[in-house]
Amino acid sequence: MKKIKIILIGILSMGLISCEITDTNVDPDNPSADVVNAGAIYPGMITQTHRNIVALNGRIAGIVMQQFDGLDAQQIAYGQYNIGESDIDNSWGFGLYGGGSMTDCFVITQNNTGEVSALAKLYMAANLGMTTSTWGDIPYSDAFLGDEGNVTPSYDSQSSIYADIQTLLTESINEGVASGVGEFFGAGGSADWEGTAHALKARYYLHLTSVDPTAAQNALSEAQMAFTSTADQPDFVYSLPAQNANPLYLFDNDRPSTMGFGATLNTMMTSDPRLALYTTDGETFASDDLFWGKATSPTPLISYWEVKFIEAEAIVRTSGADLDALTALQEAVRSNMLYVGVSTTDADLYVNTLTLTGTSEDKIETIITEKYKSLYGNGPLEAWADYRRTGYPDLTPNPDAVPSFNPSGVIPRRFLYPITERTTNSANYDAAISSQGGHLLDDDMWVFPSN
Repeated sequence: MKKIKIILIGILSMGLISCEITDTNVDPDNPSADVVNAGAIYPGMITQTHRNIVALNGRIAGIVMQQFDGLDAQQIAYGQYNIGESDIDNSWGFGLYGGGSMTDCFVITQNNTGEVSALAKLYMAANLGMTTSTWGDIPYSDAFLGDEGNVTPSYDSQSSIYADIQTLLTESINEGVASGVGEFFGAGGSADWEGTAHALKARYYLHLTSVDPTAAQNALSEAQMAFTSTADQPDFVYSLPAQNANPLYLFDNDRPSTMGFGATLNTMMTSDPRLALYTTDGETFASDDLFWGKATSPTPLISYWEVKFIEAEAIVRTSGADLDALTALQEAVRSNMLYVGVSTTDADLYVNTLTLTGTSEDKIETIITEKYKSLYGNGPLEAWADYRRTGYPDLTPNPDAVPSFNPSGVIPRRFLYPITERTTNSANYDAAISSQGGHLLDDDMWVFPSN
């Protein structure tokens, strides 16, 4: 399996990072200063991007989506939708902006061209997708100009951000992302990067199904140009010791017994052969015996099974053949099962029970419910996006939800902007809230109208 395997201790603790980055007409044995700088930035940027998927924002999304349950302390509050403007401040300021992954992407693209810049554009697109799908309008076009004196960036509309995502991915493909950037310190090969760019295009087109009648066809076209196996998906594999581990494992190591495997998901997976690989007792989610709960568990930027779920849904939405949609759905579930360690026999037994019958809406519910189970441990933010976009799976909001930030008590639609934006960028913060008609957790975004 081709993976990005960056040893975090090498990234975070070493003064020198050995890397090889190649570009057209650049001698890798005598690289320019700009390329050397990109080589120093890339490992941390990639690491932080993959952490963003399953660390704080992903963990909260997993609780909101009932893939996890809050058992104590802050995690109970998150399960009650008490998610304030201070709770996600660090993920905005240090995970994405500030010294985070998007700032690194910006620095690389401003100082490099060709394949070196191409991969950074791909990662910028993925980070923008994570950010806009959870906050709506966000800073982008003038967000990284602090060195030029702009420390109060304006917010771009969510619709323009989705257009920018597609532009970045197109540029990434055209500039040679297929060849990647070589191997970093501790790396073990690279993914199919051009296929990854098409996969991300498919994901972010599909996000628009509630507002764009062409979204499903665009998503289908891109999914059919994406990578074609789990061997080519862009996995990031964490390492030991614990501080370099998968964020879910690290969280349980640091704050044991405060979060558990979701009771809703546990019930939903009663007859699913993956359940024993997700939890040992219906509550434990992190241990060396569980696929997504190990220190070294991978985090794909986007997975092959997600691509096949996108294809299945897009076929239904474009009135394609039921058999084609079912074939894509079965391949999605089978590939996820085999990846996490289910035997071929057990995977086939389960997959052969899957059907797509009834109305188009019935078929989409079946696809999204299966996708929800497959995104456990590797895609909580996408499971949340699917729920807001489609209303599936059919979840019951927490009856103990507190009204502070979510007066209607529904499963949250968004995050609040962080407190630092309110206190240091208030004019643009206020303008963004005004343009979106509200900012509480139950206020809808452009892409995710109420279902």
